[in-house]
Amino acid sequence: MSLKNVIKRAPVTIIGIPSLIAFTLYTYDVFMLFFTIAGILILGELYKLSRPNGTEPNVWMGFPLYLTLVWDQLFQGGTNLGYILITAALLLLTFEMFRNKVHALENIASTLFGAVFVGLAMSYFIKLQQMGYDGQGGHLGAYAVLTVFIGVWACDTLAYFIGSAIGKHKIFPRVSPNKSWEGSIAGLLGSFIAFILIVRAGWLPGLDYFDALALGLITGLAGQIGDFAESMVKRDVGVKDSSNLLPGHGGAWDRLDSILFAAPLSYLYLTMVVGL
Repeated sequence: MSLKNVIKRAPVTIIGIPSLIAFTLYTYDVFMLFFTIAGILILGELYKLSRPNGTEPNVWMGFPLYLTLVWDQLFQGGTNLGYILITAALLLLTFEMFRNKVHALENIASTLFGAVFVGLAMSYFIKLQQMGYDGQGGHLGAYAVLTVFIGVWACDTLAYFIGSAIGKHKIFPRVSPNKSWEGSIAGLLGSFIAFILIVRAGWLPGLDYFDALALGLITGLAGQIGDFAESMVKRDVGVKDSSNLLPGHGGAWDRLDSILFAAPLSYLYLTMVVGL
């Protein structure tokens, strides 16, 4: 990474990371609002990325569908999911007849997929932060979110440096030509180590070292798959970043691609396996 790029990225990093830690640990509504808006930005980027291939997502239905899914998951426990999805599918099919756009099936599929993927992934991420919230700041879910961030960052950092230094065997050159097995394995080990230290420090009471390894695997592996998934989409349309929202960092999806995979799976593990 060049010095020029480091300087360009610095303001977002210096301001963003402490702010993120603060409202993750000590807020409820601010965190929920921030990442709901982040999801809107990601969905907008995803819809924009679909257009170079001739697809025209129905954004006037996609964004309300996203917000409806988030609302249902956060305030209704997801009890209306089936009703929401079938209603959305029927409305999309109906309105597509009046849009007079080519690639009707692709338009409907991209609209529905984008809203459902981002809406549900972001909802579970927010629900992870809400676990054990007592209304007074400092709660289990906040530490769970921070551990996911730390696990992803540890994975990304080690994968980058080890991959750059000794990476020779490419994992998936068609999707991401610079990613190597050496870097990927180093990143996974970094995530394992981060979670072992977190459990040892007592950040997540009730978890043992097996849970640390499981969450390290989820964060390290799922996070990398999330990165590959976004790279696949960007490579398909020939762009480097999902947008230029954050100088030197790319778009909202670029920053949260790993989180959109790792956080929901971590939430499911903590609730369904650990029983938190």
